Amino acid sequence: MSVPERDDDGYEPPRGGSREPVFNNIPPGVLLIALPIVGVALLPFIAPELERWVFAASVVVSPGPGQVAPQQPLGPWAPYLLHILIHFGLLHIAMNLTVLVSAGRAVGTSFGTDASGTLGFLVFFALCSVAGAAAQVAFSGAEAATMGGASTGVSGLIAAAGWVMGGYRGMLRLALPWAGLNIVIGIVGIGIPIPIGWVAHIGGTVAGAVLFPVLQPIFARR
Repeated sequence: MSVPERDDDGYEPPRGGSREPVFNNIPPGVLLIALPIVGVALLPFIAPELERWVFAASVVVSPGPGQVAPQQPLGPWAPYLLHILIHFGLLHIAMNLTVLVSAGRAVGTSFGTDASGTLGFLVFFALCSVAGAAAQVAFSGAEAATMGGASTGVSGLIAAAGWVMGGYRGMLRLALPWAGLNIVIGIVGIGIPIPIGWVAHIGGTVAGAVLFPVLQPIFARR
């Protein structure tokens, strides 16, 4: 895709690049996230026992009142990051991987495809994922909740892709509709339970909007 020039708000997206199909030239950071997700999705067919261990170690579990959280193999904090590996069905994983690759291509390229840029992209994605999971657990409060999926980090990529393509205004153009959609899901869920971690999505989006302009200049080599 072509990269726009400097936006009015002062953030200058990386220059250069040619118009290419969105799935071409996938940055290494995107692959380092996507491949383990696909690998875990295949575990039920090739290593069911390992799949059960990974699920227990990775899924976020917030116990309700009077309930005790299950013992998780890697402790209670690891799922705040590892939940990105767990998906519930083909549609869930397909949607997350599609956005991961499409938005992640723009964001990963802006960080750079060298070692520094790849590390920065992974750190950014990890922080957005942790922020989304923490937001969901905090919101759940006294209600039991189980959560998995890369949509926390992917939501951060949506906001970051907006920064890349149009600076602050571009970020708002992508982040606000996504956050608004999730608020609608939350309102509808009051009457009709919907198994979607909408607060986690918003938490990841806010983290992405805030962290991208801070981390990208640190890790990207000019």
